[in-house]
Amino acid sequence: MSVLTMRLGGPLQAWGSSSRLDRYRRTEGFPTKSAVVGLLAAALGRARTDPIEDLVRLRFGVRADRPGEILRDFHTVSSLFDEKRRFDPANGRLPKAGGGYRRAATSTQVTERFYLTDACFVAGMEGDGRLLDDLDRSLSCPVFPPFLGRRSCLPDAPLRLGIHPGSLVEVLRTVPWQGGVHAKSAAYSVRCEAVIEDEHGDRERFDEVRSFDPVNRSYGRRRVRYHYFDVVNSASERGSLDGHDPMALLGGD
Repeated sequence: MSVLTMRLGGPLQAWGSSSRLDRYRRTEGFPTKSAVVGLLAAALGRARTDPIEDLVRLRFGVRADRPGEILRDFHTVSSLFDEKRRFDPANGRLPKAGGGYRRAATSTQVTERFYLTDACFVAGMEGDGRLLDDLDRSLSCPVFPPFLGRRSCLPDAPLRLGIHPGSLVEVLRTVPWQGGVHAKSAAYSVRCEAVIEDEHGDRERFDEVRSFDPVNRSYGRRRVRYHYFDVVNSASERGSLDGHDPMALLGGD
């Protein structure tokens, strides 16, 4: 078994687990499987209506190297078009979930959107080696640009961490800590929480995508288990000096 690994880090991330569009656009504390499947499908160049069953069958896990903090942002949403789709900013009307349109006077809505700031995750996909090879190549030259949940959330470093032999749990335990690209840590190891797909897991997440089709978008549930790993920080001062004698160059006994 092999695992494709990715570094998901950036100034802003947003991982929604609900397709409902309302005033509050929340984010989960971890990247969702549906979003990562969407990222990979985009890298391959698949349209929203293309099949994704092969990607959904991959077993997904994610480790929080830097959990980040929640940021709340305010937006106003309005429409530039009237109910007949004519361009008319002064009388623009927003559609209602149950059908029809709001009155022009109530068609400017205040919304709140939530993001994760300064977070970094290591995501893994376990499955067929040939598919993982295709995905790894696509991440180096994606057809559609990757983003971290929302289009405004761009990664701050390359996504590719390579393909590693072993199980998903083993790989997420052993891939070195990735949170130090922009934030240093002196610790030799860092305690990280991970959420790993497990059919016998004791928790449930509503983020298994069935279709990205805008007309028939749907999601299902999957079971997960939480783990805690002490991950080696290869950038730490202790890690960089292990086995190194700075006086050796002077020679002598």
